Amino acid sequence: MTTTYHPRKSYFSPNRIQLTGKEVLRDCAEDRVRALEVFEYFKSKVDSDPMDDKSKSEMIKALQLSMDANDKKVKLLDMMTKLSIQQDKDKAAKGKEGLENLSFDDFKANK
Repeated sequence: MTTTYHPRKSYFSPNRIQLTGKEVLRDCAEDRVRALEVFEYFKSKVDSDPMDDKSKSEMIKALQLSMDANDKKVKLLDMMTKLSIQQDKDKAAKGKEGLENLSFDDFKANK
């Protein structure tokens, strides 16, 4: 009988997000390298036969895949930057809330 996996910490903990982000960045880099290898392959085919339209279209697709991999990388970094900025804002807001809720009665009680 199988059991359901229940993580000890939140799925969206900062460490988990960073690990997932690193994996995505690594995958994007691999995709880009592979797309550029495919581009070079079809470029060599076009160099040998300039009238090969199929190879030319495949070169264009490979370049598009390379650019898409780079765009994913930039989008991920942008999202992670926005997330860290939001977390910093939330931490700052929590600190201010604690100070605003203090009253003189709280000071008297802590004597």
